Amino acid sequence: MNFWDMLLESTRQDFLAQAVERRYKTGKVIINEGDRAGWVLVLTVGRAKVVTSAGGGHDVVLGVREPGDIIGEMAAVDGNPRSASVIAVEDVTALWLPAQRFARLMREPDVSSALLKIISGRLRTANVRRAEYGDRTTFVRLASLLNEIVLRYGVRTRDGVLITLRISQQDLAGLISASREAVARALRELREDGVLTTGRQRMIVHRPEVLEEIVNASASA
Repeated sequence: MNFWDMLLESTRQDFLAQAVERRYKTGKVIINEGDRAGWVLVLTVGRAKVVTSAGGGHDVVLGVREPGDIIGEMAAVDGNPRSASVIAVEDVTALWLPAQRFARLMREPDVSSALLKIISGRLRTANVRRAEYGDRTTFVRLASLLNEIVLRYGVRTRDGVLITLRISQQDLAGLISASREAVARALRELREDGVLTTGRQRMIVHRPEVLEEIVNASASA
């Protein structure tokens, strides 16, 4: 459940009354890592990726935020620089709220409870991924991630499951802590086996059951 869905209706109305609607085009940097801007956003339309610099000019994707998710809340609360950048992967519409107003809203029990659940959920997800990916090959880690993406962002079409999330090979590499070259090789193998086809930030999975079989086989090995 996302941040917005966890709020009481009265709190949502209070948030809406104080917030300003903002729009960001695909590819727009919404938050810059290291900035000290004091505000939060709640996405209402579109998706954004959270990335951090890993050195060598490469970014690591930490996650994807969807409508109803809140971003920028940590820096708004503690006043520290932004710990990651946020980039729109689709056209995004969001509710913008200054940190001072957000701090007042945090006095509401449902807001503080929602934030605690979100933070613990993100930590749990990070720990699970570290455990899952620790001793797996890039091929299996990619298959596991693609299987998750199919379930969350896939749309059934005549040709297979269309991935509606715009995501690049570098994004995939960041999400599974692998090199772009290794991901490219794994994708090529999946294409050659007829599991999927790829285009420019577009993917159709023709045989999603194969991804699940790869994951299950690895888990039982």
